[in-house]
Amino acid sequence: MKLNFNRKTVALVLFGAAIFLLIANLTLIVFEPKTKRNSEEIKISDNEIDSLFHLSLSSFGIRESWIKENRKIKNIKSYRVKVPLDLSIPVILAELNSNFWDTHVIFNTVEKEFSGKTILEINFNERVRLKAEFDYDDNINRSGGSMAFVLENFELSSNIDSLLLEIPESFSLLLIPSTKNFELSNYILNKNKTYTLLLNDDISELKYKLRSSYSIDRLKGSLQSIINDFSTATFFVIDDESDLYNSDVFTFIGSELLKRKIRTVKLSNLIRLNSGNQEALTISFDNYLKEVQEDYKPTFLINASDFMNLIPEIKRYTKIGYILVHPSEILLK
Repeated sequence: MKLNFNRKTVALVLFGAAIFLLIANLTLIVFEPKTKRNSEEIKISDNEIDSLFHLSLSSFGIRESWIKENRKIKNIKSYRVKVPLDLSIPVILAELNSNFWDTHVIFNTVEKEFSGKTILEINFNERVRLKAEFDYDDNINRSGGSMAFVLENFELSSNIDSLLLEIPESFSLLLIPSTKNFELSNYILNKNKTYTLLLNDDISELKYKLRSSYSIDRLKGSLQSIINDFSTATFFVIDDESDLYNSDVFTFIGSELLKRKIRTVKLSNLIRLNSGNQEALTISFDNYLKEVQEDYKPTFLINASDFMNLIPEIKRYTKIGYILVHPSEILLK
């Protein structure tokens, strides 16, 4: 049997079906058991709250000896936390809030006037689960030592490398004398960054070339061009494994630089972080940082692109108290 439907009939049927499905869906929501509706909420135990609290503090280099547990009242864990002066309590609270973001806990904080002391309560399911009192203490510090970076093989044409000039982290770019790098040096300075100059056997342009076979007059000419064009370099790096350094003429070159009060650093004083995959680079960096003490301040030599990849790891160390400084603050002292 053939059925005939006009457009108006079809529209009415579809509208009626939509209304029916909407009412059915609302009925299911109303009569759905409460426990089922809340099943997607993330539940967290008191022990998990306590563990996440301690983990958040340790990420800032806060030692367990600075965290004192008070006597429990109504089975609520309570702590007194000493905070070094170089760390902000609000920054700690922001980290805690971030780490508990998906747990539905509620933070209540009260800051005491003038002293900076802050009281924190962590609530879950309308009950206090943990209390903590944060207070500054000028008798403790979390210094993990200092570190610095000199970046080589920088290419302005590289989108990744060029982003380096926009980031706030401190470093210095290593350049070899050339006409191209003379122009680049001015661009670097305009971006409020610094550069250092490398003297080695690889200087190719005749204007700047230094060779052990050159006469004193010719060396003077090359040195004068280098010093005039790159006078804004923070310091000069000398490749102490080069033929130039190990030749008789370097005594003259060294005295000329000293006469002009140009500070020099041996390339061997820099710790090279070799290029490779991300994991190997991170492991190498971590191994050096484990040795860093207040009297051990490494300056790393690294490819510019590798430095970009290492920034998250660098930030992890500075977060716990390591200090990232300009290379001159380590190498020239």
